[in-house]
Amino acid sequence: MMELLRRLRGEMSCGQVLEVLQAHLDGEVDAETARKVAQHLDKCQPCDREASMYSRIKSGLASKRRVLDPVILEQLDSFADRLVADGAPPADVD
Repeated sequence: MMELLRRLRGEMSCGQVLEVLQAHLDGEVDAETARKVAQHLDKCQPCDREASMYSRIKSGLASKRRVLDPVILEQLDSFADRLVADGAPPADVD
C-alpha cells in the first residue's frame, strides 16, 4: 500500500534511490531525478546515512592520500559486504 501511495505521489522508493545514488552524488542525473532523490534523502534517514557514507568515501579517495582513514576503509568494506549480501553480481576479474 505504501509503495502504491509513493508511486502515485511520484516519490522514489529506497531501492530506486540506492540504484541512482552514486550517479546523483556525482551530478550525473537529470534535474527531476535529482529533485526526487533529494526529497527522499530529506525524509529517509537510512538512505541519507548511505549517501553520507558514499560522500565520505569519495572524499577520502579524492584526497589522494596514500593511507586512507581506517573508518573510511571499514565503511567501504561494510558497503562491499552489503552488496554481496544483496546479490550484486561479482565484478569480472581479469
